[in-house]
Amino acid sequence: MSERESGEREQVVFGVPAQALVDALRGAGMADADVVAVVGRGIAASAGVTVEADRPPFVFQTQVAQTAPDVELSFVRTFTHPDFIDGVTVVQAAATPEEIGFNQRFHAIESDLDDISDDLHTASNGVAELRLELFGIVQELQVKITEIEARIDAKDKDKEKEKEGKDTKEKDKDGQKDGKDKEGKDGKDDQKDGKEKEKEKDKEKEGEKDGHKEFADLTDALPAGSDVDEGSGTGERTFITLEERPEVGRPALSDPDGDE
Repeated sequence: MSERESGEREQVVFGVPAQALVDALRGAGMADADVVAVVGRGIAASAGVTVEADRPPFVFQTQVAQTAPDVELSFVRTFTHPDFIDGVTVVQAAATPEEIGFNQRFHAIESDLDDISDDLHTASNGVAELRLELFGIVQELQVKITEIEARIDAKDKDKEKEKEGKDTKEKDKDGQKDGKDKEGKDGKDDQKDGKEKEKEKDKEKEGEKDGHKEFADLTDALPAGSDVDEGSGTGERTFITLEERPEVGRPALSDPDGDE
């Protein structure tokens, strides 16, 4: 047993030796990048690594060969015409040992023209086939690009909806905050108004007390027996008694003759 057989064992991918798989894929015309992707997935799967396969890689359904041996052109001119010399070269139709004759020359030209015609048909068929393959690829690209645009549009719409949801939440938070601030401010204003009203009431009460006090002071200052209109609160007397009249008025009440 050789050192390779006893020591190292060739990597197997999908039950096939890796080198044989690589050679087969390359022989089928697959690019090296695709070969690496396929073989790498196989090695990962054989090692127990889970490979996400939700969205397979895009592969063209229309296959375009890198080379096309069937459309290769093979025309090679076979007719060669030697120059004739006037008065020297013998011109004849049939062939002789010295001259092939015009008949064979013209047939050689026909043969070359037939070969050219065959190559033109081959080239035309190759162009038509290539055009058909190109049309198929363009159609696949159109479908794929449309699908990608649809995904992008869907993601943009989801982002817009998410943004609108965030804006709505922020507006709701701002509205709640403004409402709380307004309620707090209104409550403080109401408390302030209540306190001011209480102060005004206290002032009114103090004014009434002061008025009663002044009235009481005036009442105490009046002579004994004088009547005071307590309801008016002004402290003024409504009338005076005869005893309280001033002495100046007594002579006017006396008898004009001097008798009382």
